[in-house]
This record gives sequence, C-alpha cells and structure tokens, in this order.
Amino acid sequence: MTVRPLIAIPICLALALGGCSLTQKNANTTTPKATGPAKAIGDVISSFSSDASSGNSKTICDSILAASLVSQLNKVGGCQNDITNQIDTVSSFTLTVTKYGVSGDTATAVVKSDDNGTTKLYTLALVKQGKSWRISGLSPAS
Repeated sequence: MTVRPLIAIPICLALALGGCSLTQKNANTTTPKATGPAKAIGDVISSFSSDASSGNSKTICDSILAASLVSQLNKVGGCQNDITNQIDTVSSFTLTVTKYGVSGDTATAVVKSDDNGTTKLYTLALVKQGKSWRISGLSPAS
C-alpha cells in the first residue's frame, strides 16, 4: 500500500480527510480499546479531531502532523493557513478508528468517516517523532 502525503490529495485536513465529514464543529472520535502504541496512536487521532473541530490549526501543525508534512505545507501556503482553510470546509469532525497496525516507528490506522451519509474509509500513516506519534499521510483504505 502506498500512503501519499496529505498534501498530495484533496482532504479535509482537519484530519486532515478528503471528502470526509469530520458534525458542525463538533468532535467525536471513537477508538477501539487499546494499550501501548495503539493507544498513543488513537490519542493522536482523537486530538487531531478535537483540535480540528476547535479550529486549532496551530496545535495541529505543531503537535499532530509529522515534521515532513508540515514542511511540505509550509512550502505551499503555510501549514496553519492551509489547515485553517481545510477546517473551514468541514461540517462534521466525527472519526472512528477501526484498526491499527504498528511496525517499529511507523504505523497505520484505518479511520471511518461519514461524508453526507456515505461511509468512507481512509488509512492514516503515522510516524514516531521523538516520543510522539504524528500523522504523516493519508490514502483511501483498500
């Protein structure tokens, strides 16, 4: 599976999720019971959804997205500006994490989103940056 950087596809980067319904400035992220790295990954996705629903693009850029992705966004308009513009297009910030996969310092999480009554699945790529997991990419789940 190839995971493209979030910048490479149209997304509602308030998860940063393309075409997703991430409910009118309300965050609700559900994750399966998890411990260890899986819990940390679920926490980052939950924080992402919450920060997006609050319009907190600074925290998303500073604490949620991988440095490599922030660098790409800074080259094309600025991370905070790009994230703010994406957040403004989103009507629902509800995400459901359906499963995780962790391999060393990389991970994936399959996330379910509702786009105007249509369920869509996305695979988020994450990388360990220091002691934290960060979102580094997104692709449609297969």
